[in-house]
Amino acid sequence: MGYLGLDACVRLPMRVDAARLAAEIHRLPQEVWSRAERGPVVFAAVESFFAVGYPRGSKSTAADDRPALAHLPYLREILHEILPSPMRALVARQSAQGLIPIHTDDRRYFRRTVRLSIQVEADGPQRLYCDGLWYDLGPGEVWALNNLVPHGVKNTSGRGRINVIADFLPSSELVELILNGDHGLGVRGEAARLELEAISRAQYRKYRWQSIFYGIVKRWRRRGER
Repeated sequence: MGYLGLDACVRLPMRVDAARLAAEIHRLPQEVWSRAERGPVVFAAVESFFAVGYPRGSKSTAADDRPALAHLPYLREILHEILPSPMRALVARQSAQGLIPIHTDDRRYFRRTVRLSIQVEADGPQRLYCDGLWYDLGPGEVWALNNLVPHGVKNTSGRGRINVIADFLPSSELVELILNGDHGLGVRGEAARLELEAISRAQYRKYRWQSIFYGIVKRWRRRGER
């Protein structure tokens, strides 16, 4: 997003049928969901599965449809017919009261892609913090997010929040959607920012040893990629 010279977050001029998509996802068996192997702090409160593609840094970079997508025909339609086909797409379920702490994604993997977040299910609008501003995300909305700046979200509701995170190459079709989207929707909230920063620091402390181990493994994997 940043390299396209656009806002931190833009609401695209389109909506999806959130109830229909949520119904599909809820029909999946529990064993489809798992904890992310990467990012033990950031994804501590998140269960997920890949619908398209593979985790960043994996040996395969192919944009393959994964087995779960065969059971999600409406999501397949969104990702391959309504939107340009993604490099990867992850269905994520953030636990009730769960925190995704403030973090910045690795530029090595995401500097050439555009991230979209499809809002599926939540108790009311969810407030996303991104680069100093707050954005209210409602079910059915599709947002372009700049994941290369500090961002995070606390699920303040009593049930899980579901969204689809998809990374795309910046096609002319996608850029046009972003240019025609709703810009400037972010608002400042100093007290909320300070609170999110405080609970983010607490989560990083809580998972400190897992984070250290993850960092060691990540460096070892990087050496293997050279």
